[in-house]
Amino acid sequence: MPVRAPHPLVLVLLCACGGGAGTNTGGTGGPTTGGPSPGGPTATGEPTSTGGTGEPATSGGCPAPLAACAGACVDLDHDPAHCGGCDRPCGPGLACLEGQCGVACGDGSVVCDGACVDLDLDPAHCGGCGRACDPGVACIAGACVPDCAAGQALCGEACVDPSNDEAHCGGCEATCPAGQPCVHGECVGVGLHHLLISGQSLSTGSGALVVSAEQPYQNVSFNTGVRAGGAGLTGFIPLVETWNGSEGETIASGAANLVAELEQARGRAHRILASAHGVGGQPYAALKKGTVPYATGLAQVTAGVMLAAAMGESYAVRAVAIVHGESDHLGGNLAYAEDLLAWQSDYEADVRALTGQTLPVPMFLCQMSSWTMYGSAVSRIPGEQLAAARARPDRIFVVGPKYIFPYVDGVHLTGDGSRWLGEYYAKAYRRVLVDGLPWQPLAPRAITREGAVVTVDFAVPTPPLVLDTALVVDPGNFGFEFTDSSGAAPAITEVALAGDTSVRLTLAAVPVGGNQRVRYAATGAPGQSAGPTTGARGNLRDSDPTPSRHGYTLYNWAVHFDEPVP
Repeated sequence: MPVRAPHPLVLVLLCACGGGAGTNTGGTGGPTTGGPSPGGPTATGEPTSTGGTGEPATSGGCPAPLAACAGACVDLDHDPAHCGGCDRPCGPGLACLEGQCGVACGDGSVVCDGACVDLDLDPAHCGGCGRACDPGVACIAGACVPDCAAGQALCGEACVDPSNDEAHCGGCEATCPAGQPCVHGECVGVGLHHLLISGQSLSTGSGALVVSAEQPYQNVSFNTGVRAGGAGLTGFIPLVETWNGSEGETIASGAANLVAELEQARGRAHRILASAHGVGGQPYAALKKGTVPYATGLAQVTAGVMLAAAMGESYAVRAVAIVHGESDHLGGNLAYAEDLLAWQSDYEADVRALTGQTLPVPMFLCQMSSWTMYGSAVSRIPGEQLAAARARPDRIFVVGPKYIFPYVDGVHLTGDGSRWLGEYYAKAYRRVLVDGLPWQPLAPRAITREGAVVTVDFAVPTPPLVLDTALVVDPGNFGFEFTDSSGAAPAITEVALAGDTSVRLTLAAVPVGGNQRVRYAATGAPGQSAGPTTGARGNLRDSDPTPSRHGYTLYNWAVHFDEPVP
């Protein structure tokens, strides 16, 4: 069959098409089909583009900067389904930003840890990514701003107590010089700290044999001794106790030497001048401002100022230590708390006038514990002492009761007892006047009753509470009593610790009488000696580990108290 020549029009079309799309001439000259078209997507889904001669690049026929993916033109820089390449989707909630999957934040927010945050308000990223505020502290305007407690000040981003913060003493950025503690908002640059001691016979060491005959530190007395008097005060000598035939160990050495030792352990020195001016057997009325003993104390202050100045040593009266109360018990003084408040206030005003100091002059005292030796079952005085401290918690401090100490005659302490008591004064003195911190004895702070169960919550210097019958003999119910006006108050059937700071009293029945009260170490048998085995006492103490210089335990024992049950 003859072959017909192609139609002329077909030849024209074939020549015009040349190497048409979808065909290729291989090295054998034969056609190849099935491959991608130039400028179209590759077999792997990556876009391809053909360059031009000055014309915009295209990808599969898509104008730049778009590219062809799955037959569609897409923006690989911003398409979350094809981010940086075809079929590269971003995760839920993420945007495609410059070819990378990420979080898209609005104005005022930035990305921190993969989330949009407001650096002005976010407490986990306050002012910068990862800059977290303390728990409970708000982020305001990019700064951590805590809600400061009463008595605190906001300095920068921290709450501080300007009364005892050495970096912010009395105000923000008011830094104390090195070695000067901040006490009551004032930097204390004192070299010689005067401790005035007053009261009656327990303050002068009556009956207490001397047990502190050496001075291990730099503490001093006047040249006339601890019981210095008001005349002939011409110099200082090492602080040691002396016996004058009836008086010996005072609280001075126990207090001064323990403070010095504890501060030495911190790498600091604390030098105390101790002088006593009390008189045995005298009530407040015979010791207050306007009396000879009070004037003697001020004479000791005057001598301290002059001698320290002559030596070029900075000086201040730091405190008055009182050991007192027995004579006011005998006299039935119903206003003893007010007397203590006036006593402290008078000392502070007169001392400041003599020394020019602005530092306060707080009063430290111990509770009377020996009223049974005066024929009484109870006494008002310990409660008055506690009331004065509660009325002025910044000026009057109860260091504790005295029922734990050894007595010579039921009223006066032994030499060890007096030195031991002095170490209790040291603990409170150091906390208040060296550390600049509040001091509270182990005392009740809240009492509640539900049915036949009374719970007493305590301010505990060093939890947990302990009921100790080894150091103090149990007087019954560990010293606790429950009373009311019925005349037949239900008995206590159990006394138990209810946590680190509470004691639970279980009564035999629900009380029905009025004026319900909880009492502790408040009752003793008339005629009995004070002390840990007889007299008014109790078994409740804390767990204070403060070391004694002489092997005494320095636990804080619960104060004598008689408190209402709401």
